Amino acid sequence: MFIVRKGEMPPWSRRFKEAASRLLERHGGTPFELRFWGGERLRFGAGAPEFAVTFRTRRSLCETAFRGTLGLGEAYVRREVTFEGDLEDSLAGLFQLARSVEARLPRLVPASSSFDRGLSGVLDALRLGLLSGAAKRERLAVERHYGLGNDFYPLYLDRRLQTSCGYFSSPGETLDDAQAHKISLVARKLALRRGHRLVDLGCGWGHLMFHAAEAYGVQCLGITLCENQARYIREQAAARRLPVEVRVMSCDELEDEPRWDRLVSLGSMCHAGERRIEVFYDRVKALLAPGGVCVLESVTREQESSRTDPFLQKHIFPGYWPPSLHGMATRASTRGLDVLDAENLRRHSALTARCWRRNFLENREKIERITGFDGAFMRTWEFYLACAAAAFRSGHLGAIQMVLSNGAPRDYPLAREPLYATEEPSLRERAPIVPAVQLSSWGAALPS
Repeated sequence: MFIVRKGEMPPWSRRFKEAASRLLERHGGTPFELRFWGGERLRFGAGAPEFAVTFRTRRSLCETAFRGTLGLGEAYVRREVTFEGDLEDSLAGLFQLARSVEARLPRLVPASSSFDRGLSGVLDALRLGLLSGAAKRERLAVERHYGLGNDFYPLYLDRRLQTSCGYFSSPGETLDDAQAHKISLVARKLALRRGHRLVDLGCGWGHLMFHAAEAYGVQCLGITLCENQARYIREQAAARRLPVEVRVMSCDELEDEPRWDRLVSLGSMCHAGERRIEVFYDRVKALLAPGGVCVLESVTREQESSRTDPFLQKHIFPGYWPPSLHGMATRASTRGLDVLDAENLRRHSALTARCWRRNFLENREKIERITGFDGAFMRTWEFYLACAAAAFRSGHLGAIQMVLSNGAPRDYPLAREPLYATEEPSLRERAPIVPAVQLSSWGAALPS
């Protein structure tokens, strides 16, 4: 059911609201309310509204209608759109609504949506065309997100600075514990053995490699496009006396020989983009030794499309493009890579994003003071983190972790039980992990 309280509205706005009312009059999901600058309200769903979205200006409504999450997010940053109720819960309700009506809803503004996508594509092509080579284009996109300075990330990530999701044994588990479990799980899925050589494509701050070297005696090479990550890895590897190397380069530039016993990539596939994802899989095939095993993890969506979230593209992850489960499996199989195991980490991703957002909000004043980021940046990231949690909660996005082998795997467990065992190999004596509060100084740390 819905309630309309009329106010003074221009004809275009009235037509938009009438169309929205017809579309949502049978809404059976979370009840909510839309509020407008002139005092009009539309209520959808049965029962009292659990959240409300207020469009304070005509511009905010028009841009949301024409530009989707980009228009809504930018209006939120300008404070022209406000939410009553938790932002994540509100966005989750909107995502659930969008999923339920997407198949039967003709676009309200198809021409302008196409124009917006086309213009965005032209601008992206012009901007990226100024740089020569795939590695430089990829570096431009990755640095936009991960090159914000090492003072920023410890204030919302876990103490190991993991940028992929954790693995939670329960919803109340701490982010630090969930990320430690995730590293251990990936190591077990790789079936690491002493003497193996492991390459990590998009290695972040290197803690998966540190664990592989310390717990399993594995030689590791990390590939990153961020100098700040590489510097941290080199200093930590030297302090721990670990066989861990890092190179600032694209995986395209890594030589094919000698090939690697194990390969891992947790999230970097999305940065390859739609045009280069085939190249990414070609490189995985070329780098992995016969019988070798790899773990690939990616944010996913149900159906692949050239359309991506415009807010994410413009403000957070330029060039970001999530594949589908079907696309991941198909690209692997066409290259002779066998799918040994696949797990959807969607719920773990939702919990991780929620923890990131909580850390971000709790440390908001400290982030602004230490980094100097302005209010627009802070509201942009607040909207992004809430969107991420809501998208995973609602099923709008998934997160697939897939284990592949290059032909028949060597020495790989026949059953799944060893992959989820709780015991780890006994660790060699090691240096402690640098806690978040001391990261920027690269100094001595508390025990892990």
